[in-house]
Amino acid sequence: MKHFVRGAAIAASAVLALTGCAGGGSAEPVPEITDPTLGSVPEGVLDGHTLTFAGDGGSTQDGMMTAWFDPFSSASGVSFNQDSPQTMAKIDAQVTSGNIQWDFVSSYADQIERECGRLFEELDMSKLDVSEIPESIPLLDCGVPSIVYGVAITYNADTFGEAGPTTWADFFDTEAFPGNRTFYNGDGNIDAPMVQGAAIAAGWDPSTPFTEEWASAGLDKIEEIADSVVFYNTGASAQQLLESGEAVMGAAWTGRILAAAQNDAPLTTSWDNWIGVIDYFAIVKGTENREAAYYAINYALGAEQQAAFTEATGYSPANVNSAPEIDELTEQYLVTAPDKADASVPVATEFWADAAIVAPLQDRWSSIVAGG
Repeated sequence: MKHFVRGAAIAASAVLALTGCAGGGSAEPVPEITDPTLGSVPEGVLDGHTLTFAGDGGSTQDGMMTAWFDPFSSASGVSFNQDSPQTMAKIDAQVTSGNIQWDFVSSYADQIERECGRLFEELDMSKLDVSEIPESIPLLDCGVPSIVYGVAITYNADTFGEAGPTTWADFFDTEAFPGNRTFYNGDGNIDAPMVQGAAIAAGWDPSTPFTEEWASAGLDKIEEIADSVVFYNTGASAQQLLESGEAVMGAAWTGRILAAAQNDAPLTTSWDNWIGVIDYFAIVKGTENREAAYYAINYALGAEQQAAFTEATGYSPANVNSAPEIDELTEQYLVTAPDKADASVPVATEFWADAAIVAPLQDRWSSIVAGG
């Protein structure tokens, strides 16, 4: 989605364009959170206030609204708007101009870390209940988890039978495994999971630190196969490429591989060194609605809310007490399952958070994606 995705939000967008996200002068001040509680919000606590969230759109954001933010709006009384896609360029423009349109977002860990304190507020953890977040999920200075998923290799079994590409080396071997492959173009930003996967193909051992040299080697591998790549820029386009067979293999978001499989696409997925990815909630720097955003985040991280999100999207819950009711196929794609977690390679967030290191890598990535 490239626009407000609910009818009520469309009507509100004209107001937002003029006034930003201010809650309205007649509303009572938002009560300060002193005892944060997951999955609940005081009835009517945000009556008269407006809150705007930005994500990546599509079925994932639809699931967020259904599982989290529609019921949050009903309970809290807040007028809740949503927008997509969130991008660093748009957030930068809002913060730089002081015309804040989005109060909080769900975005990528490395980007939030790079811009923590500049584009995003450092979080006051006393206002958040993080007691039920799995210990395996790190907390960021500016973020708490929103989506738990991964990038895995999947291939068309009608094309390759049982002898398809199962490793990152296979994925980058266009002679042994010919045909178009698809992966994320980063929507303007270097895609950390893909570069790390490419680095594994180049010889990086994931048990050792990820370095500039390995990032450069990964970009070399990507450049080598650029003529055989059809980039996707949204989850929906990744799914379409896999379902149609235009791409005979992909390094794709696990929720979208699942969605394609649910539509009977003949896919076989490999979990060998899949890249574990976590998106995070972050509060936009300078918003006047920080307190309301904390209420929304606490609500979304509740066990029931996380279970409902998993049921809607196939992405894993970020709450240890969640018990989603899912079918066998969906269960195969829950990345928090022990058999999956043991084979994962986490995004090297600390490395990717260093803006000075990333800048020249970003230049190379942009050139490759642009066909240069």
